[in-house]
Amino acid sequence: MIKILHTLLRNPLRGAGGLLFLSMSLFSQSYGDSGWKLDSALLDARFPAMAEWAKAGVEGGIPDVKSTKVVMEITPKANLQKAIDKVALKGGVLLLQSGEYVINEPVRLRSGVILRGISKESVVLSIQIQGYFWRTKNEYRKGAILLHGIQQAGIENLTVKYTAANFEPNDRNSDTAAWTIDVFHKREQRDTTLFVESVWIHQSRNCWVQNCNILWSGSDPIRITLSDHITCRRNFIDRCYNKNDGGMGYYNISNSRHVLICNERISRIRHLAIQNFSKYNVFIDNELEVDINFHDGDSGYNLIQGNTCKIPTWHSWEPLSAGVPKQHLPPGKGNILFNNTLINKAGEFIFSKPDTAYEIHSEWQNPIASPFVENLELKTLYPVKQNN
Repeated sequence: MIKILHTLLRNPLRGAGGLLFLSMSLFSQSYGDSGWKLDSALLDARFPAMAEWAKAGVEGGIPDVKSTKVVMEITPKANLQKAIDKVALKGGVLLLQSGEYVINEPVRLRSGVILRGISKESVVLSIQIQGYFWRTKNEYRKGAILLHGIQQAGIENLTVKYTAANFEPNDRNSDTAAWTIDVFHKREQRDTTLFVESVWIHQSRNCWVQNCNILWSGSDPIRITLSDHITCRRNFIDRCYNKNDGGMGYYNISNSRHVLICNERISRIRHLAIQNFSKYNVFIDNELEVDINFHDGDSGYNLIQGNTCKIPTWHSWEPLSAGVPKQHLPPGKGNILFNNTLINKAGEFIFSKPDTAYEIHSEWQNPIASPFVENLELKTLYPVKQNN
């Protein structure tokens, strides 16, 4: 099979969609694929949310690349929104050929449409939208790639980069750089019109983002609000311009349920935030250089398992954080950590004892979590298995 895949990667396929280059990562099998189901043998009464965790992500899994039909191909010369709207009439894959697709106004994905790049590195959605901070008078929150009020739609195998500024985000290239107040606690003043979310999923169901680079975002790289059964996996998220105090620069899960976040790489943003009544979400096998932040009144019963988090010294938070008592609500009940590797800025392992499930405190306490079950024989609290 591996030999066949290497052959496909070297040689384009011709099919219903014309010339198609298939990325190896689109063939990679992982959580979130079709064919995963609840493994009732793994259920443990001490963790009453396990059956709900098994439901996280796109219901039935993300469609296999081989089962999705390319119905249109375009180049950067085409109108991307018109192409999406045309594909939406019957559904299927809109394949983007290599090049830079300049985004001057929000692009709205439609139900049933998969927006797929022919190559993650060579297909770039170049965001040049500008917007002021949404709390400014007469302003509103702006997003570039919008999945609003839709279902069964996805973004795959491409790069989304914010290019409206002629300078780089303010951060550090070294894990051991000194902390300074400006990175996370002073506003970006070089240009105050960079408040644009890269990918915003809102009031949607059974949608996904996979195998993408989301770079140099204006504010939130991924924002998921009032949505359920969303999968984000195998994406690389790096840097954002606005990540200062006031609610900006988050990988943001807000008021959403049954979201699956797996195999992500996330760096140089403010938080991976879980907040505002979010519940039954699963964060598994991610590589993080930002904190996991139970930011403001989640509804509990979220699973954090198998993640690696090493915090740079210039980041303002430790691997596991919560909001500020005078500004936010405490975490909900039943949030569980299991078999993570969390390394704080001093290089110490915290909440990382093997075979120990920790529970996040639902009241303001320090430390933020404590052991819930030790010497746990189960190897996973995400109770799923693949069909034969």
